[in-house]
Amino acid sequence: MRVNEKKQKLYFKLSIIGALALSIFFSVISAGTINAGQNTTLPGSVFYPVVSILLGFLLVCSIGLYQEESTKIWGIFFFCFLLPILGSYMLMQHVLYLDFFFFGLVAGSILSVYYFMNHFHEIFSRYVTWSLKFFIALMAFIVLYNFIMLILARGFTGSYANDRFGFISYILNLIILVGIYVLIIRQVKGSNGSRIFVFGPSRAGKTYFMLGMYKQFVGFFEGHSKEVIFCGDRKEEQFFSSDYYLGQIEKNEPLRSNVTDMVGIYTLIGKKAGLRSVELTLVDYAGEWVHDLTSKIDPANFPTLTENLSRRLKIDQNTVAENIGFIKFIKSIKEGNQEIIHDIIEDVVLAFIYKRLTSSGKIILLIDGEKVARNDGPSRDELTRLFGYYAKIMDYIGEEKQYALVVTKTDKIGPINTISENSPEAREIEEDIFNYLRTITTFQAIENKAGSIPIFFFAVSVNPMSGTDQQDVITQIFPWRFGEVAKFEF
Repeated sequence: MRVNEKKQKLYFKLSIIGALALSIFFSVISAGTINAGQNTTLPGSVFYPVVSILLGFLLVCSIGLYQEESTKIWGIFFFCFLLPILGSYMLMQHVLYLDFFFFGLVAGSILSVYYFMNHFHEIFSRYVTWSLKFFIALMAFIVLYNFIMLILARGFTGSYANDRFGFISYILNLIILVGIYVLIIRQVKGSNGSRIFVFGPSRAGKTYFMLGMYKQFVGFFEGHSKEVIFCGDRKEEQFFSSDYYLGQIEKNEPLRSNVTDMVGIYTLIGKKAGLRSVELTLVDYAGEWVHDLTSKIDPANFPTLTENLSRRLKIDQNTVAENIGFIKFIKSIKEGNQEIIHDIIEDVVLAFIYKRLTSSGKIILLIDGEKVARNDGPSRDELTRLFGYYAKIMDYIGEEKQYALVVTKTDKIGPINTISENSPEAREIEEDIFNYLRTITTFQAIENKAGSIPIFFFAVSVNPMSGTDQQDVITQIFPWRFGEVAKFEF
């Protein structure tokens, strides 16, 4: 479910109304300022074909922006802003070159489809932003040029008493164009929606969540995994691989408990319809591995971490900072520094987590459903501090990303063994859990962010049957509502 969906819908409607009103107003008052160029020395045969290409290109690209949640509202805004201008240039001012406009449509379609299929939305939005800047700069130049021609034709001391509206329209045109540049274009930032990072506190069910998503990736999205396991005893690393976990489950055996010095980095890679790729990364670690991990994931700590790693690994600090978020680099550290790996593992993992948080376009933040089920003072205190930290993560990572809050172990909150995962009853359970969490002040703070940041909420379970017999050990995985999380990922 979408958090604060009503506010988002309101912003969406205001964006459409505002864009249309602004565009219609701009089109009306620019009738003289734009077309005036054909009656002066402005070489319209050069500028208006370029404007026509950009209109076609940006019209299609605005639809491309609409397809991704991080730029959805800007996509509809630009589409609604460009459409009346297009109609005005074609029907009223007759400055639209249809052949060049068609070339722009084709170019925009090719670019949009390519980046949509390859999930490089942050690169796509960057190109669209550059094109928008050029389009607005060109429009501003045309208006300003015609304004100067008007002044030169009448003289600086000439009378404008009979044409005050025409004079003012130039000023209003420039104000609108500059306003769009300053207030809107700077806000269009796409995110790397193909990269997803899962983050959660100890005992939040990260291992089982990873296995539930693994089954989803393999079963529906042509998925496979990559992983790096760190363990004090290298012989024990095999016991924490995803295939070993799945083998235990096939034998109806409980998963092996994480040892105190174990850290696992798992990346699931899949494709939707064989085209759009996505990768989900999760870091699993023993509850005792590091004290208060969340407090150490902070932008202020990252330079110190990379500096320490640079010194111990004898690698340039910039190289460490740029590559620490890639599993291939982590593997090279592990294989080439066995003698010191125990001393640097904490810095490696903390730096990796921070880098993944900042570079991923979608962030999944886990909530321990067992703490929700307890509903006692200590549990609410832990959840209050956790949501406060999650709000802090959203602040320093940025508004251009998408977030999902996922409650694990839903089977411990209430019986779900007879409830289909896609039924109205399942959605009602999810809403009930959400409404309970809304009683926590720091969770409300996150909800308040959802008007401007895409935030989603899900409740999942890896075995809906476990809550019925009060088993604490899960020996079978039957993912419940993991498909909803997969919709967020793709």
